[in-house]
Amino acid sequence: MNTIKDFSLQLALITTAIFTFQIFIAGRLERNNYVNIILSVLLGLSILLCMSFPTYISSNVRLDIRIVPLLLGTLYGGLRTGLFLSAIIILYRFYLGIDLGLYSTILTLLISMPVIVFFQKNFTKAKKRKRINIAVILCIYYCLVGITVVSVLKGISFNVLQVQFIYILITTVTVFLFTSLNETINEVLRKNQQLQADVKEAEIAFLRSQIKPHFLYNALSSIAALCIDEPHKAGALTIDLSQYLRSSFDFKQLDSLTTIEKELELLNAYINIEKTRFGTRLVVEYDVDATLLDIRIPPLILQPLVENAIRHGLMSSLRGGTVQISVNQKEDAVVSFAVVDNGYGMSEQKREEILKPGMNKKGVGLGNINQRLKLLYGTCICIESAEGKGTRVFFNIPVQPVKQIGD
Repeated sequence: MNTIKDFSLQLALITTAIFTFQIFIAGRLERNNYVNIILSVLLGLSILLCMSFPTYISSNVRLDIRIVPLLLGTLYGGLRTGLFLSAIIILYRFYLGIDLGLYSTILTLLISMPVIVFFQKNFTKAKKRKRINIAVILCIYYCLVGITVVSVLKGISFNVLQVQFIYILITTVTVFLFTSLNETINEVLRKNQQLQADVKEAEIAFLRSQIKPHFLYNALSSIAALCIDEPHKAGALTIDLSQYLRSSFDFKQLDSLTTIEKELELLNAYINIEKTRFGTRLVVEYDVDATLLDIRIPPLILQPLVENAIRHGLMSSLRGGTVQISVNQKEDAVVSFAVVDNGYGMSEQKREEILKPGMNKKGVGLGNINQRLKLLYGTCICIESAEGKGTRVFFNIPVQPVKQIGD
């Protein structure tokens, strides 16, 4: 009974460490390095606790289920985690004293760990059921190696064999249960992430479905305004617009990206239409870093901002005004976009309202762009404005491409 009690205590210690990792940490971390470090620390702690409360078979034979955290850490954390945990075992055993137990520990690790590390790659690529089978087989292999080494160094009796049988049974069942539960938890986490990705994908699709006809509607409305007074210009602009859309305006895939250069081409097409309509009342200035033109960004992320500046900031006044468009590298991995106009400006209440999705009843507005930036990058649009002085709308995005849906 004492043997079962001692093993149960060790099992409780391991359970606490593993489920602390799974419940409170694994689902919140994205970088594998951080995950492996925390996993190593928690499992290393559980190994120390197991070895501190062993089951004594005799005065010179002690057992603990350190194999459980060692095996799970190596299979899920990789070679570095396995070496770290092995080092903890050897150092702690050395701290307890230099005896046959230390030698048997070192020999067991030297014989079993290369095999565990070898099968770790297969474990990583395998599916749930095969992972469980690999973990169980490796656990039995480690236990048999340990029994063989102890028998050679110390000899073995029938009573010791009985306890060793209980030891193998407990460790094997424990590895089976922990691996099964871990795989189930990981499966639930993956399904939850996929569900969130599907929701994000659907929302991005909805936002894009709004903004495509929005751009076309306003562009064609501007062309229509020229049809009576300047039909030749209207016809030429219509042809240019249709040719550009045919070659560059492709949104067949939800995760498709465009380049800053293509976005600026689309922007120029729109501005040319508006300049033809508003004449000298509209002045547009560019400040674009030419080295950034190949950087990939979500399409239609800049043009609606310029459209808002022209239509709501400038053209509501007879005198018109100037729009400044800037694209520059702010930091090592961040591109800064800004659209500045010297129009009417807006109040603080208005700034808060226009960023809310659905607030712009007659158009897509800034709320749409703001939502897309939040979904894709976790960032948002910033607005600086003062009534009678103009408005500055800006945002930053990372240089690296947007994450693929479901990553």
